[in-house]
Amino acid sequence: MRQISSLILAGMFLLVAGCSSDIDPVEVRTDDSGEPTIVEQGAPFEAATDDLRALPVIFDARLDDDDQFTVELADVFDADVYVGPSDDAGDPHHISRARVVDEQDDTVWTQRLNSHYQLLEFLTPVIDEFMPDSLNVTVELLYQLVLEDYPEMLAFPAKVPVAVDGADRYQLEIRLEDGEWVQVAEYDIAELKEQARSPRPDADYHIEPLVDHGPPESSINVAILGDGYTEEEREEFEKDARTVSDRLLDASPIAEHADLFNVNKIWTPSNESGAGYDCNHVGADPDCEQDFRDTAFRTTFVIPAIADEYGFPIDDISDRVAMPLDIADIYEIAALAAYDEVIMIANSDKFSGFAGAYVAMVTNYDDRERFPDTAVHEVGHTLGLLGDEYYVQQDACYYHEPTIPLPVNIATRDDAEQEDDEFKWAEWVDDDTPMPTPSYFSDFSDGHQVGAFSPAYNCDFLVRPVDECMMKSSGEDFCPVCAQQMVRRFYSLIPPSDGSGLHVDVRADGTVEVSAPVRDNAATDRYELHWTVDGEPVDTDAETLQIDRSDLDDDQWTDISVTIRNNSEFLRIHDHVVESSFDAQIRLPSN
Repeated sequence: MRQISSLILAGMFLLVAGCSSDIDPVEVRTDDSGEPTIVEQGAPFEAATDDLRALPVIFDARLDDDDQFTVELADVFDADVYVGPSDDAGDPHHISRARVVDEQDDTVWTQRLNSHYQLLEFLTPVIDEFMPDSLNVTVELLYQLVLEDYPEMLAFPAKVPVAVDGADRYQLEIRLEDGEWVQVAEYDIAELKEQARSPRPDADYHIEPLVDHGPPESSINVAILGDGYTEEEREEFEKDARTVSDRLLDASPIAEHADLFNVNKIWTPSNESGAGYDCNHVGADPDCEQDFRDTAFRTTFVIPAIADEYGFPIDDISDRVAMPLDIADIYEIAALAAYDEVIMIANSDKFSGFAGAYVAMVTNYDDRERFPDTAVHEVGHTLGLLGDEYYVQQDACYYHEPTIPLPVNIATRDDAEQEDDEFKWAEWVDDDTPMPTPSYFSDFSDGHQVGAFSPAYNCDFLVRPVDECMMKSSGEDFCPVCAQQMVRRFYSLIPPSDGSGLHVDVRADGTVEVSAPVRDNAATDRYELHWTVDGEPVDTDAETLQIDRSDLDDDQWTDISVTIRNNSEFLRIHDHVVESSFDAQIRLPSN
């Protein structure tokens, strides 16, 4: 009996196998002008996607004879780094833009980026507010002083895509006050690739992963470096880096998207402990010498250093700004860890938290409980492009519109008084919230009621979304407006797809399956999918769409489209930045 059953099963298997071998293939294309691909049963088709490999490049900021911003190519490294998806809109706070064009001058990739042009522009209100007219100090003068004595500070990094389809030239542009974009540099991508050299083969460094959630090309890669830690202080750096990593991934909304992040710590020993010009603080060692330090990246408190060098008065200026002078060296090392975000911890008892052109800079100062919160605050600047929501007497008002648009979490009191749907964060404001919002109003909501509270950005006439936020008081949560922006910025670096393209598979039962390349959604339930067939929505949010062969035609293409979108509670606006769309066309082969 058992033999008869086995024979029957074997016969059924052969029958199924015979039937499945007779299933006809389908034709698939992802470009309506491209050649179709024949997809046989058992040989799935995967659509091609953009290759977002890039070269780390260092540029030097320059001003020409007419005080116009220009750049010079400084260095190119051969390392595995990656850029985010092309974004034609970008974030308006950044006033520089990179474009990749093909041989016909058509744009094939673009992103907003930070550059020293923005930093130079920010100096204007600082000088206007604090420098006496009698000194005749200008941005141009400061630039010339830095160029003469500290040229390393004028370096800034970029990532140049080298494998995007059609990539021919890389262009840098600056947006003028009237909104016009002006090109300041252009480089042949093939020539950049030829100039690339291996990063720091003789450097004393050690890279160790703290968090590994996936391949670097589909992750947000955070590099944590230290400065001013001697060999004897390595254990201290290890603890500090781990503490910052843990706090970063514990901060909402990063915590809810922690699976997108990799974190690497990079050990770079220094010959001296501390940071330059870090003696003037409460509790400083009386034997501390106010001078530069021999550290890996020469982190220095720049205000007292410049005042000491040139005799500028700084009594009314905050001296807490610490910056690494050797910026290019930071990114040369960080490139070995495929950086998207860099956090620099300086081993100094003097407090500093500063987000320069790119790096989130923090000292570990004398409060080891608080400095990781300061690091997260600075990441809010560099990764989130968020503005400070506090007011400090000795800081300048950062308002510099229209040259530099305000960050998304900062608005004018006049705009808030309009009380309309066009206000920057209107989607988060309840109808009964007074605008602008009095400070006592937060007492009814534990400080998290969204409104328009002042001051902000160190200006009395500007407003912030909530009374307390990570961008006002380090250690608080990111407020809803800031959290929404942070999520937007995550997906400016990586897409909500898993990095592959649409999959098309001919199944044994004759159906055609189209699968969307969504990231692992089982644990997070973060992504929603929207399918259309020939432009009509399909009532399913499944990751795979099944199409009956009877719905296909051999002389007409069927259009399939799917959009993968982050649907988390942090988003109240429809934003193409947090979604990826894929299209394909399918038909039965023509006879």
